[in-house]
Amino acid sequence: MTLDSDNEFGYDFSVEEEELLFQLATEKDNVAASQTDTKLLALDAVPGKTESLLSHDVAAEIESTSTLGPERLQSPPTSNLYRGQPLHQLEASSGLPTPPAASSVEDVLYPDLSKALTSLKSRSPAKSESTVTPVPASAVDENEDGRSPLQRFRSYPKRPLTVTDLTSGAWCELQYWYTLTRLPGGRRTRTAAMKQGSKIHQKLEDEVHTTVQIDITSKEDAFGLKLWNLVQGLRTLRETGLTRELEVWGMVDENLVNGVIDSVSHENPNPEFEAELSSQDSGANQRQSSLTDYFPSKNTNHTKHSQPKVYLADVKTRGSFTPVSNAQIRPAKIQLLLYHRFLSDMAAGKLDFIKVFRRYGLNPDETFSDTFIAQVGSLHDEIFVDASETETDFTQDDQSSSFQSSSSAGPDLLQYQTLRELIPLVRQELELAFPQGENSLGNMLRVQYVHRSDGREIDLHDFPVSHQALETYLANYMEWWKGRRNAKGVDIEEAFKCGTCEFASDCSWRQSMDDERLQKARTQQKMRASRRASNKAA
Repeated sequence: MTLDSDNEFGYDFSVEEEELLFQLATEKDNVAASQTDTKLLALDAVPGKTESLLSHDVAAEIESTSTLGPERLQSPPTSNLYRGQPLHQLEASSGLPTPPAASSVEDVLYPDLSKALTSLKSRSPAKSESTVTPVPASAVDENEDGRSPLQRFRSYPKRPLTVTDLTSGAWCELQYWYTLTRLPGGRRTRTAAMKQGSKIHQKLEDEVHTTVQIDITSKEDAFGLKLWNLVQGLRTLRETGLTRELEVWGMVDENLVNGVIDSVSHENPNPEFEAELSSQDSGANQRQSSLTDYFPSKNTNHTKHSQPKVYLADVKTRGSFTPVSNAQIRPAKIQLLLYHRFLSDMAAGKLDFIKVFRRYGLNPDETFSDTFIAQVGSLHDEIFVDASETETDFTQDDQSSSFQSSSSAGPDLLQYQTLRELIPLVRQELELAFPQGENSLGNMLRVQYVHRSDGREIDLHDFPVSHQALETYLANYMEWWKGRRNAKGVDIEEAFKCGTCEFASDCSWRQSMDDERLQKARTQQKMRASRRASNKAA
């Protein structure tokens, strides 16, 4: 049965009632728009250009089979390490808990509305329109204890915020609240579609990196591998112009946030669109947002022989060829805007790595294990001091002794034995990859949509960086994380999201919104009937 089947809706309204409901669902009522929508409109207003890579004939041949909601692709193992061509990706084999690497890659899916308006007839009469309001999440959660979501789920010793945490609100705040409070570990249920999407992303990563096994015995070892992966990712970017799964950290309202960028490259995703937007800057109408919000002023010292810009992109897998709506692309926009902000701050040397270590409960001066040093050292020549630098410091007896006890003397020959000692190397690699600091990053971002079955490209959506849109969104969304307001569900215009939500059957927000809209439809129906009766009487 296709998603367009009328039987999927599962309600038995009259034709007239149905028409009224759909009319209400599509009305643009600016007066009644929620505060959340107002904040999201700033994001939708960012100019963008979408290019469909499939002809209508090809898309029509493939039936959309998606019946699942947005998904979050699991990030690569936290101990990936890259080197050279081919690059080696190191995996932790100890099973010890390590700081989670949060990737916000999501499988973008279109819903089926099978449960959109069920059981309305069997409910008690709806309250009047003026008194029906959605029940906040806190009123229905049995484990509510008064703490803010930030205190409850993202304070030490629990992991810090992730980019996924900050993008989920662009889809549905209430759904994410239910995810945090009702699902094991506060993570979405992993589906077959999500696993298939993971395979696509793993295939893309394998084109750049090769996996190598590394043993870790401590949290410091695990995070050391994260930093080595960052170093190798930056080197790969400089050498080949492309790297994938680059981990970044940044701050939002003094809270550490972690994420993994899917693609970082020297290729401008859409230079024509960028030129088009830039050309409009001089004649921009004052009634619109200035394009300087999206592109910084030109640097007069910029030379023709400057280093190439660095551009960010993200790949979304999906099982549908249906065009992507603004509501569905919003989380991806927030995701890339956050990545751009974090990487810009890292390139500018603004990230305090010591603060990062402390947030994870790491000792920056704890020596890495001998096993870790030996395995990583076999792939990174610069870890070891050149033998010529130490030979003159030893007598003949000393050389013999040290050679025979190389396992104990080995660490003395290392440059990077602790997290603190790795910081200068990381900063050096950032400076090499971004010689102009934050200005080395380009201001055009891309979301690429591929089909999860075979990785075929479907759509490309390009848009410029907008600091204003990101700040507007974060200012509103962080109010919920800080416990200053309750989580909100979606508005009726985006009720299609409920069809793929695993909490839809008992979501109080959806039920009360259904009641409210049904009451409004019945009220309008009575008014029309009254007008028709008056006209007949006249």
